[in-house]
Amino acid sequence: MRGKILRQILEFLEDGAANQINFFDAILSGGYGASMGKIEYEYQKNKKARDLQKIQLNDFKIKKKRLQKFLSKLKKDGLIIEIENSSNLVISNKGKQKLFKLKTTQTKYYKKENSETFTIISFDIPERLRRKRNWLREVIQNLGFKMVHKSVWIGKVKIPKQLIFDLEEMNILEFIEIFEISKTGGLEKIGEL
Repeated sequence: MRGKILRQILEFLEDGAANQINFFDAILSGGYGASMGKIEYEYQKNKKARDLQKIQLNDFKIKKKRLQKFLSKLKKDGLIIEIENSSNLVISNKGKQKLFKLKTTQTKYYKKENSETFTIISFDIPERLRRKRNWLREVIQNLGFKMVHKSVWIGKVKIPKQLIFDLEEMNILEFIEIFEISKTGGLEKIGEL
């Protein structure tokens, strides 16, 4: 309790000192013979500038603290190490393995090729595979498909063969149906995938 009261008193005095500085600065900025309105204007302008500076400093401190916590977690997880007698950080072997894994699971950009017919992609990927499901949504969106429903997409786009291979490799192809709407208006399932 005592610390809280002390903090409030010090903050009050700090604000009072800042107000005095703003006041004297306003008088000096207003110039000789300035009206009270001009001094008030300068005072408010200086106060806003100092308040903005205070906010920016506080934001910087918050971001710096967040970065320090994140780096600390990376060190704790063994993903980065600090070089002895230096403050330099380098990626560890475990970090390199993690980076490789992240690179291989990140969204790929497949070559987009337009089609004359509509293609419909429908999927029902289980919740336990949510990351792969989200990956698929991002991929098909990047290809130019439009969402009809979270798990149903349509577009005049050809499905890249590499995407089919990647879906098979990720063991999620069994949860996906791909259809093509023919020119005669019929709905045809695209081959046995």
